[in-house]
Amino acid sequence: MNRIKEILLKCLRTLKDAILSWDALAFVCFALVATVLWYGHAIGTERETTLHIPVSYDGVPQDVYFEPELPDHIDVVIRDAGRRLIEQHEDIPVLEFDLSDQIKDGAGKVHIASEQIYQKLPSAMQGSGTAKLVRITPGEIEGNYRERYTERKYTMNVETRKVPAGHRLILFPPRIDVTVRMSQSHYNDVSAKDITVFCEYPANGEDKLEVKSIHRSKFIKGIRLSPAELEYIIEKSQ
Repeated sequence: MNRIKEILLKCLRTLKDAILSWDALAFVCFALVATVLWYGHAIGTERETTLHIPVSYDGVPQDVYFEPELPDHIDVVIRDAGRRLIEQHEDIPVLEFDLSDQIKDGAGKVHIASEQIYQKLPSAMQGSGTAKLVRITPGEIEGNYRERYTERKYTMNVETRKVPAGHRLILFPPRIDVTVRMSQSHYNDVSAKDITVFCEYPANGEDKLEVKSIHRSKFIKGIRLSPAELEYIIEKSQ
């Protein structure tokens, strides 16, 4: 009797497991069918999506920096059928802008108008096909730029000028430090030969003479002299 009972219980458990397995299989099939139906509806329905478009800038010298940095991407919102939006996400371009005509020596501002951004977009994003362009963020690109400068120091003899005949102008000290400022990219384009430092004969008996400088290089952006004034004595020729 116990043996028959055990066989019946085993059969019931097997039947229960089969029913549960069938329910699980039915649920999986139902979820799969629902997903396919939803996906088919989604790709055929008009929707909006945001495309993150990378931006690169050409013609920017290495010693130029922007405050704040120019954006590295723009957001383009378009509206289209779902399946076409998927294609748009798979073919993201890089927008390249040449800034060489806008960047001059020193500092300034660059500006990329909304029309320039729009013209760089692929035609499929401009609304020429089924896609509708909703908005572009930012609508235009602006940025202030400056050059990174470096300095170079020379120790130079100070010349004397406008000394009357029969006189000699003696300077103390006869050599000074000359610190020259230039952009990093032109560091090797400047030398001490491009610079002259000098003092002029005192016309009114000044206590000290101002050291003046001239340079012959377009790459020099500034000169600092140390010391900037010198003591002197005047000797008369015999």
